Amino acid sequence: LSGQALGGPGGDGGGPGREAAGDVALFGDLPFMVSGDSADVWARQDEFRLDASVGVPPDAFSETGQDWGLPVYRWDVLEARDYDWLRNRANRNADIYDGYRVDHLVGFYRTYFRPHDESEPAFVPDGQEKQLAQGEAVLGVFREPGTEIIAEDLGVVPEFVRESLARLKVPGYKVFRWEREWEQPGQPFRDPASYPAVSVATSGTHDTEPMVIWWEGAPGDEKDAALAIPSIREHITAEDAGKAAGCTSLPHEVREAMLEALFASGSDLLILPIQDVFGWRDRINQPATVSEDNWTWKLPWPSDRLRSEPAALAVANQLAEWARRHGR
Repeated sequence: LSGQALGGPGGDGGGPGREAAGDVALFGDLPFMVSGDSADVWARQDEFRLDASVGVPPDAFSETGQDWGLPVYRWDVLEARDYDWLRNRANRNADIYDGYRVDHLVGFYRTYFRPHDESEPAFVPDGQEKQLAQGEAVLGVFREPGTEIIAEDLGVVPEFVRESLARLKVPGYKVFRWEREWEQPGQPFRDPASYPAVSVATSGTHDTEPMVIWWEGAPGDEKDAALAIPSIREHITAEDAGKAAGCTSLPHEVREAMLEALFASGSDLLILPIQDVFGWRDRINQPATVSEDNWTWKLPWPSDRLRSEPAALAVANQLAEWARRHGR
């Protein structure tokens, strides 16, 4: 994670281990749901519906939607208890992280569930007014310890949720390949320089194909639109741009120009998947699928050897240079 908005290491709830990390802040994750086999569900059975499972409606990843097989929150019970279990989770995250990502943010406003009796899927709560009140109450609970939070706001997210995040100043994601002026002729890309400060710039996520694979499958007009972005053109020559437009593989110079454009973006925060940093092809997860490959990827070197691996050092030095140049 790179940015200016995070608090320093060893903040509220921090310990010596985090302080020993020096100028590195530890950023974590708060998963939306928990397993039906978890200690949480066993201890708090009346706070979960076990006759239904959480998922998402149809979206770009799946025409039929997704069923995650996880129990559904009984939001009325959680609210009656002033969200004490979510408060405990937030306090624990504050103890171990300087900040964290709130997974599937929209689910805390409205949860999509599928009854096991195959009756119609639905959202809970069942109306926008209730959904808005619930989502903002939960985000308030997450912020109580003073920890930085960002919202994983991807997928099908209603406009009132985005408006709520903007009002509360909770950063959401700006995924480079999806940030386009979709209603304009030619659907030009938004220049990362124009991303709002309260946002997270990124080249992709654990659910998307790496940048090099995206480029290989992108149609010519999409490549042309990406190469027309001013903050990318300033880092490549006209010759490089011409070669890249007609090239199936993503040229090294163009990939680095895209990454530097994200370093120079208007977003206060920046997250880059390690596959995009190195130009690797390995995918972490394919949503809506179950396979032996999902979530099995590993670094090619043990983490304690990173400081002695020439390839890793070269990339680290380049990232450090971009960070200095663009004030991150």
